[in-house]
Amino acid sequence: MVVGVGRPEPCAPEDAVVLDERIKVGRVERIDAFHALELGCNLSLFEEPGLHVLPSERRTRPGWGGYTVPILALSTVSGGIVSARPDLLDRVRTAMGPVAPDRPLGAAEFTRLHHVARLAVPYAYSLSGHVLYTDAEHFRPRPSRAVRLDRSDVRGTDLRRRFDGEIFVVWSVRGEVASWSAIKLKSRDVWEIAVVTEAPYRGQGLAKEVVSAATAYILEQGRLALYVHDRTNLASAKVCRSLGYVEYAEEFFSEY
Repeated sequence: MVVGVGRPEPCAPEDAVVLDERIKVGRVERIDAFHALELGCNLSLFEEPGLHVLPSERRTRPGWGGYTVPILALSTVSGGIVSARPDLLDRVRTAMGPVAPDRPLGAAEFTRLHHVARLAVPYAYSLSGHVLYTDAEHFRPRPSRAVRLDRSDVRGTDLRRRFDGEIFVVWSVRGEVASWSAIKLKSRDVWEIAVVTEAPYRGQGLAKEVVSAATAYILEQGRLALYVHDRTNLASAKVCRSLGYVEYAEEFFSEY
């Protein structure tokens, strides 16, 4: 997800970019099925133009990692879907207001959702950014020094508390973790990548190495690899795209 330490703030409003040719929502069966379940909607809604704001009980209870996501939004080729905690439905609809027809949701709309989330759950973390995926056809692996972190290695204790999948690391000459990529077992079919390179080791291409190793492992297990990054995180954007990750959609979520 994020390259570096800490989480960037959601971006300010910016000119919307039309992504019709890049958005793959409704065209990647296994990724579509995963997001339809997460949003609490039918797959057919991905093909319907316009903005669709839906109440979902999934927004009221913890999901992966124990996180509760009161608002989740995904762009589609001709609009988008917002899944909201039922008590936030009216506030979300009011905040979104009129949306340009036949255009994907983007930064401007997600900034409005961030305002709703900040008022409803001030301590929640929000992300406005991009969802990408890769499969055996698109993946472009690179040579890597990354190794799978042994589950008995005490240097991975903290990471093991946060992630339920395998973790791949590049060690520093002092035996410290210089860069790591962890796998989130989001569903039976879709596993998501998280990545961090510690500050002293940035600029050496280590993030690409650990993400390449983690991605190869995911694909070897017959799953699809998902990668989510904040729209302001240019370093993260370069890492995943250099390895063949393909734009799927833009996304907003708030979690705690």
